[in-house]
This record gives sequence, structure tokens and C-alpha cells, in this order.
Amino acid sequence: MQLLVRSGPGILLALLGGLLISIDIPVIRLAEGNTWVVMFMRGFGLAFVLGLILMFAKNWTDTPDKPFQDRYWVEVGILYGISSILFTIAVFNTSTANLVFILAFNPMIAALFTWWLLGEKPGLATAIAIAMTLTGVVIIVNDGLKSGTFFGDFISLMTAVVLAYSITRTRQSGKDLSLSGVLGGSITALFALPIAITQFEMPGAPWWLILNVFIIVPAAGFTLSLAPRFISAPQVAMFFMLETVLAPIWIWLIFSEIPSDNALIGGLIVLTAIAGHSFWQLRTDFGSRRAAVQAA
Repeated sequence: MQLLVRSGPGILLALLGGLLISIDIPVIRLAEGNTWVVMFMRGFGLAFVLGLILMFAKNWTDTPDKPFQDRYWVEVGILYGISSILFTIAVFNTSTANLVFILAFNPMIAALFTWWLLGEKPGLATAIAIAMTLTGVVIIVNDGLKSGTFFGDFISLMTAVVLAYSITRTRQSGKDLSLSGVLGGSITALFALPIAITQFEMPGAPWWLILNVFIIVPAAGFTLSLAPRFISAPQVAMFFMLETVLAPIWIWLIFSEIPSDNALIGGLIVLTAIAGHSFWQLRTDFGSRRAAVQAA
């Protein structure tokens, strides 16, 4: 009971963040905007909202005193900007199912980066999960060669790689870099601005885009970044899976877009591997915390 009380706020924060991020892609598509306008607005909205937190509510976080002079904060911010650019391109060049299933490969790539940069060799369970998720991603990407979505699938994979590297560098820093999206959003907006101006088209449903960039994305990012203060990283990772599971369902209900058979097969392999590995980590983490509480 004591563990549950301590974990309660973190579980609620992670659940809210996971549910919000699961509607990110459907809301982008409902906005009916072109790639560059959407990319600019997402970057601007994120930088604006997180910038307000940085200026007026910095004490909610453990952000470094001079973040723009902190090497890790700047580096992770740049990586966040690159990943946001790649993600937006992928949204418009592959199916939602392919995108979220490939992005689910992110934790396994992070495990490989952690091994390389931090010398933390993955255990047997992690190695098996990496092999399984890689198999699932190969099936999805190979299907993209046949269905004409290979470019979008490749960009999705690059997004997962950049995000994984960002997560690894964040862990390596040991700092709270949750507001580095201020820099990342600014980079995204500045990158997209010249093309967005020359190819400007008013989104068919701009209110959906406004909802996405000023509420959904900042709120999801902020709640998910706060959750680790109360619960472990493996527990938070479980809630990230809500996007992988729910986003294709929302797309199917709204747009009647049905994933291909290979996407479903590859996605099922990825989900099975990630779920099994997350539950194993969760069980290990819970056992360690319970032992620590009992010892105290």
C-alpha cells in the first residue's frame, strides 16, 4: 500500500501523457495541413509553451540554472529538434501503424546506445527483446518497399534512432533536461519556416492544429517528463506503449485506414517484445523497491 501511495501521482501523470500522445498523429491528420506548416507550428508551439514554464515555473523542474550554457541540455535540445523534424516528415509519408510500430523500437535502440556509450551490457532478456523488435521492424520496412512507403518507414526508423540517442545522452548527463524542448522546438520552427512561407497553405481545420501544438504535445511531453519523479523508468515506458496500441485504432476509427497484414505481423512482434521486456523490468524494479522498503 505504501508503494502504491508513493507511485500514485506518477502513474496518473504517465497515464495522462500516454493517452495524450496517442492522439497526436490523428489530430495532425485531422488538421489537413501541409508538412512544413505543421512542422513549423509544432516547433513554435512547443518552444512557446515550454518557454513559459522555463521563464515562470522553472522550480517545477530541476532544470540547470543556465540551461543554454549546459552542454547536455543544448545537445539533447538539438537532438529533440532533429527528431521532431523527422517525425513530422514521417507522419506524411507512411501509415500511422508503420510509424508507431517502428518508433516502438526506440527503447531497444536506446539499450544498444547505452551499451556502447555507458558500458551497460544488456542482459539476456533485453538481447532477446532487441532481436525480436528488430525482426518486426524489418518485416514492416520490407513491406514498405512493396507498398511505396519505404521513405516514410526509413524516416520513422531514423526518428527512433535519434530519440534513442537523446534518451541515452539524457541518462548519461544525470540531469533534468525535460525543458530542452524549448531549444528543440525553436530549431524545428526555424528549419521549417522558410519552406512554410513559400509553400504556405491554410490548414483545412486549423483548430485541430492549434489544439495539437499548444495543448496536446506540450502537455504530453511535460507530464511524461514529470512521471519519473514518482515511478521508475520501466514503469513510464509502459505508458509510452499506449501510442503504439491506440494510435492505429484512432486512425482506423476516424479515417478507416487499415494496416497491412505485414504491418500487423511486424507490429505484433514488436509489441510482444516490448511488453514482455517492460513487464520483466517492472517486476524486477518493483521487487527491488519492496525489498528496500522492507529493509528500511
